[in-house]
Amino acid sequence: MCGRMNISDHEGVQSLLQILGITAAPGTEARFNVAPTQTLDVVMMDDEPVLTTMSWGVSMTIKGKKGQPITRRVTNSRDDKVWSSYLWRYLIPEQRVLIPVNGFYEWKRENKKLVAAYHITPANADAMFFAGIYRKPRNDDESFEVSIITTRANEAMSKVHDRMPVILGSHNAAMAWIQDNDRESLDELMQPAGEDALVFTQVGNYVNKSSNEGDECIRPID
Repeated sequence: MCGRMNISDHEGVQSLLQILGITAAPGTEARFNVAPTQTLDVVMMDDEPVLTTMSWGVSMTIKGKKGQPITRRVTNSRDDKVWSSYLWRYLIPEQRVLIPVNGFYEWKRENKKLVAAYHITPANADAMFFAGIYRKPRNDDESFEVSIITTRANEAMSKVHDRMPVILGSHNAAMAWIQDNDRESLDELMQPAGEDALVFTQVGNYVNKSSNEGDECIRPID
């Protein structure tokens, strides 16, 4: 699962984009606590990789408790449901993007009680690509919306949570994600990251509130 992200290192993200031949600059504002419904820089294929912005969370209308329709934003999509769910199966064949981030947050719970927050970053780089799936606007009042694809946790991640974002850890994997349309090839990309791919740093409670910003979000606890 992924519910909050750190996109604060402009140079780190820019270096990652340059690997794909993208010279356009991402947003320069340091964002230490990016939350659902906010905008994200994403990479999509349009003859060549291009940088654009999308809103985090794909809108889905469901029936509320009193039968009235309500709209909720789906921020994560499961790898084992993208081919079967009515929300994703029409999108996954062609509407895929890369989401560059410096890190993400996850919360460990014991007996349903939150006991620790972790800032999770790539072990050998300043930024990484998540696999994403997007929906185009259906009318003039809507925007492009994106969801992060998650997969089962690797052993390291399972100590914190049972799901993790799909991380595309090489140039070839990133390009294949936005270029290939073969289901078998895409399924091979939707796998847990290697055991040594991530660094887990326990941080304080400041990050728990989505409106809190600044480098205190990623400050390690003593």
